[in-house]
Amino acid sequence: MAIIKTVHKWERVVPVRFARAPHPTDPTIDTGTYDANAPEPDDRGFLPHSTGGAVLPVGLDEAVDAAARPETRVRMIRMDMEDAGQLFVTVENPVIFEITLPAANAALPSTPKMMINLRALTAGTTHLQVRFGSIDGPIIHQMRVVVNALVDVPFFAHLPIINGAPIIDPSTISPANPGGNPFPAQSTRTDAAIQGLIDGANTLYFPYGIRLVLDALIRRTGVIGLTNQGMVDPQSGEFEQVTALDRQPNAINAYFVPQCANPTAAANATQINRVNGVATSARANPRTYGLFVADRARFQTVAHESGHLFNIVNDPTNEFLHINTKTDATSPGTGRVVRFDTISRRRFMWSASGINFGNSTAEPNRTLHNLPFRSDVGYGNNERGGMITIKQLNNDKTDLEMAEVQLRAGTLP
Repeated sequence: MAIIKTVHKWERVVPVRFARAPHPTDPTIDTGTYDANAPEPDDRGFLPHSTGGAVLPVGLDEAVDAAARPETRVRMIRMDMEDAGQLFVTVENPVIFEITLPAANAALPSTPKMMINLRALTAGTTHLQVRFGSIDGPIIHQMRVVVNALVDVPFFAHLPIINGAPIIDPSTISPANPGGNPFPAQSTRTDAAIQGLIDGANTLYFPYGIRLVLDALIRRTGVIGLTNQGMVDPQSGEFEQVTALDRQPNAINAYFVPQCANPTAAANATQINRVNGVATSARANPRTYGLFVADRARFQTVAHESGHLFNIVNDPTNEFLHINTKTDATSPGTGRVVRFDTISRRRFMWSASGINFGNSTAEPNRTLHNLPFRSDVGYGNNERGGMITIKQLNNDKTDLEMAEVQLRAGTLP
């Protein structure tokens, strides 16, 4: 009788993993809105442990006294180990950051999910180490932590008056007003509303060392005549016409407009409220770069379009429009979808065009997906994530986004 024995050459054991902490105190909560103090670890790919573990970005405002700086939090989740196993965390180089939770030399809770808080002390890179058994025990896992000092990027807001043929706002059509009202020639956003958009965008950029600083003067004096009233066509020369208005050098020039669409399309009505914003790369368009934000947009649009301006779809081959869409002559606009998965959804430069899975009105030219498990990647239902990638994977042409955004932010022409 033969004895059969299975031989394993090796087996990957993951004692713990690190994940974003949406809730400030409860480590069991997996989803929640963007938070500057709860960044997304870059944990993509399978690489040697010395280079391939999770990487956590942490923002550092050096103007704030160390004791008053906010704590950055991250969750640690037990994977291939029992809850009873005693775990401790230490810092490879305590000059870079300090651990504030758990308390000094205290063991982590005997629970599947636990919270770790840290406070940035100085810019630099080091490791958060997970030790087994005691504070001096063997290191069984670690996470690279990159503390980024803030770079302030000047941000000028323009609300130009755009004259042209009136376009009817369908939301104003009613039995009492069957003809409806045209979109206004100028955005009606208030100064406070614009500041709110910038503040929201900064919740995503802060961990990566970027802060958009809105100029005190909101510029409302520019007047220009285009094809349609209150609408900019980003596919035509109108983009360059508008970005020339009162342009400020070495800064982001953002133009807030009622509509940002393609009025030269065959069916103009279908372009209303279809485009939240558009931007061009400062690297590829050093003389005309800028961004447009439509009145229907939220702060995510300001951050995402600023990402295009910062060139963080870092694609040397110029194939990718977003991290999941490639240039395709048969599919203009957002391009051909080449990947659609939970990792892509967690990245901030994912194209939002496919956010409503199965909504044929929103996606008439796309393969529709009814995939509930993808509807929430940790930021709320149908919200894309906030990850700007740090690592480099050899087979991903859109990597190293943090390095690119930091380079562009400090060298805007």
